Amino acid sequence: MSTKKQTQSGENRRQFLKKTGTAAAAVAALKVPVYGAGQAPSANVKGANERIVVGYIGVGGRGFGAHVRQMRQHAEENNIAQAAVCDVSTHRANNAKNFISKNSKDKVEAYTDYRKLIERKDIDGVVCATVDHWHKRICIEAMESGKDMYVEKPMTRYLGEAFELYDAVKRTKRKVQVGSQITSCGNFAKAAELIAQGKMGPLVLAQGSYMRNNPKGEWNYRIQDWATKGDIQWTTQGG
Repeated sequence: MSTKKQTQSGENRRQFLKKTGTAAAAVAALKVPVYGAGQAPSANVKGANERIVVGYIGVGGRGFGAHVRQMRQHAEENNIAQAAVCDVSTHRANNAKNFISKNSKDKVEAYTDYRKLIERKDIDGVVCATVDHWHKRICIEAMESGKDMYVEKPMTRYLGEAFELYDAVKRTKRKVQVGSQITSCGNFAKAAELIAQGKMGPLVLAQGSYMRNNPKGEWNYRIQDWATKGDIQWTTQGG
C-alpha cells in the first residue's frame, strides 16, 4: 500500500466530511438509527413531568409566526411557560410580549439584547430564529449558559460553523434541534429507516422544490410603516 493510500485510510471522519461537504454528511446520516420518532418524552428529560421555561431570540416572521404563536397554542398540553422574547426591533419584541401576555398568565419580559435573555437562570430552552449569521454565536453562548436550543434552518451559514456548533453541543452536553420542522414528522423518520435497512435500494438522487412565483407574490416582504430608523436598536447585540 502506498503512503498516499495509508494517509487517506487514516483520515478521521471529520477530515473526510470537511473535504466532501454536507452532501456526504447527509448520506452518512442515513446509516444510523432514527431515534425518538413517535415516542413520548423520556422520563429523565426536563419537561416530561415539570414545566419547561422557554425564551425566544428573533421574533419576526418565523420567530413569531412559527414559534411564539404556535407554541402558545400548544403550551398547556406541553407544559410550557413563555418567559422572554428578544429582537433588535423594539416593535417586534413588544408585539411578541403583548401576544403572550394577552393569551396566557405567563410573566414575560422583552429584550433587545439577547445576552440579557440567555443569562437568566430560570430559562431552560431557547428558540433562535434570527437572521442566519447570528445562529452560531447565539446558540453557542446559550448552550454555555446551560440552555437547550431550537435553531431555525439553516443551522449555520458555513460547514466550518456547523462543526463549531457541533463541538459546543458535545462540550456542553446540551440538546439541540435544527428547525426543518416537517422532517421531524413520522413519515420522514420511517423513510430514513427503510433506506437505512436497504429496503428502498441505493439512494442516488433527492430533489426538493417550491413554487413561489404566484399572483400574491409569496415571500416578497414589504417594509412595514413602523420599521423606522428609531425602531432598530443598532447599538445592542440583540438577535
